[in-house]
Amino acid sequence: METIWSFIHSHQFAVIAVIAVALIIIYFLFKNLIKLALLFVLILILTGSYFYFTAPRKSPEDLTKAIKKTQEQAGQMIDKGKDAYDKSKEIIVKGKEITDSVSKVISKDKEVPRKE
Repeated sequence: METIWSFIHSHQFAVIAVIAVALIIIYFLFKNLIKLALLFVLILILTGSYFYFTAPRKSPEDLTKAIKKTQEQAGQMIDKGKDAYDKSKEIIVKGKEITDSVSKVISKDKEVPRKE
């Protein structure tokens, strides 16, 4: 353990380089998530500014309504996604059953000698 601490203290540039590489790797792993979060923030800012410019006194009320509506629609989309996932699992299971039955029929055909 002491050798690790002495290495860190004596090779600070290497530690900084390793941390920089780790941060870059983390960035590329979460790049799409970061883009999605930035897009959400941009949409939130645009919606808030729209409500502010159209009716400055009503904008906080309208903004809370918009946020609630967005949360409801996001919940509905999650439910639809779960339903689609469940249906796709059922389809995959049925496909495997069909493939297994077809492979059994094909293997039976190969075992039966043909008359020529």
